[in-house]
Amino acid sequence: MNPLWGHLAGVITVVLMLIFIGIWIWAWLPYHRSTFDALARLPMEDESEETP
Repeated sequence: MNPLWGHLAGVITVVLMLIFIGIWIWAWLPYHRSTFDALARLPMEDESEETP
């Protein structure tokens, strides 16, 4: 096996980890709280109000 594959796998791992950390930080930004709170309440809403 070519040693280049080991380096390529390492680079891909680091890039994916940085993407994951970036999404995690984005999701925990304070201005997303109201949107996520509203989405969390959706399953608890009464369906009889929406359907006749």
